[in-house]
Amino acid sequence: MTGQRIAVVGAGWTGAVAGRRLADAGFAVEVMEKTGVVGGHSRAETMAGVVYEPNGAHIFHTSNAAVNRFVNAHGLTRPYNHKVLTEVYLSPDDDDCDGRLLSWPPQVDELKELPIWPAVERELASLPSQPTGENFEDYVVSMMGRTLYDVFIRDYTAKQWGRPATELSARFAPKRVELRRDGCRGLFRDRWQYFPPNGVNEVIESVLSTVAVTLNAEISLDDADRLGQEHDAVIITAALDDFARCAGELEWRGIEMVSRYHPTDEPGGVVTPAYVTNRPSLRVPYTRTVETKHATGQQIAGTVVSEEMPGTPRRHYPVLTADGANERRNAELADQIAARFRIPVYFAGRLATYRYINQDEAIADAMAVADRVAADMQQISHSGR
Repeated sequence: MTGQRIAVVGAGWTGAVAGRRLADAGFAVEVMEKTGVVGGHSRAETMAGVVYEPNGAHIFHTSNAAVNRFVNAHGLTRPYNHKVLTEVYLSPDDDDCDGRLLSWPPQVDELKELPIWPAVERELASLPSQPTGENFEDYVVSMMGRTLYDVFIRDYTAKQWGRPATELSARFAPKRVELRRDGCRGLFRDRWQYFPPNGVNEVIESVLSTVAVTLNAEISLDDADRLGQEHDAVIITAALDDFARCAGELEWRGIEMVSRYHPTDEPGGVVTPAYVTNRPSLRVPYTRTVETKHATGQQIAGTVVSEEMPGTPRRHYPVLTADGANERRNAELADQIAARFRIPVYFAGRLATYRYINQDEAIADAMAVADRVAADMQQISHSGR
């Protein structure tokens, strides 16, 4: 046992995994969560017994073998192949009331059946061999052409981010947008993909089962002196402008899931065509519908459909602008926070590092930061500090 004390701020995936890895290594770990539950944005809830996701769809997928072994050990094992549909209108005056349901990412074999295909085909033939562009719009247009961009991407992006796509960074485009020619209908290409039947709550609770957790703990930079007296190091997974009590210093884009219960005739019944159905058209204010019952396979009468409304003042998505200003400000906040502590401070996860990452990347981040903490604490111990 090392006896060294580690504080972890936040009990989402990153905080939970970092805390568990350090506890398993013999450190005295305390995970502090500001809400009354663990799990962060990945957490599921129930409505009339139906499992749904109040913070949007969270499908676990990874090709990282170490991450896969870790989640398997905590009960995340049920295979699931995630497929997404998009309801599109081919022109502003398209009078098809329900739109057309197409695969996401767009599939060339499906596109060939559409009346816009001749224009799309000409544009595809003139594209560069590799996508280019500093901003999101230029990059995606260079990937799929203007017509497909306008049908699938333009208005969805405007709703999601509340600003022109020309102001957004192209850095996250390769991870989020693709044009497929291979007929693969699954959204993800990772080796492993799971969805737990009751949501991810039980998995994260298993991760934290051997770790001391303090709920309803509102920890901020104001607690720096106390944390420094009671612990030997601290890992921060919270948003830094929130932690530093300087709201507005960073730009975030939040969502609100408007969730409604729907009765069904059959126990396994659903009411939307897919777990996730993108709705890029400006004819509706939301960006997509999420019906988690497609993924859980829950055999229960009734279902819950959530409409994902963008533009709320919550910290769901970092806004990665073409000029990188928000990332630079986050790095400055990290330096300012670290300078206030008398103990080593580490930052990990989506919120604290201001990155647009998936669950498996958050777990890998947690593993890496835990290993750094352990190595640094060992060095400090050996140096007699």
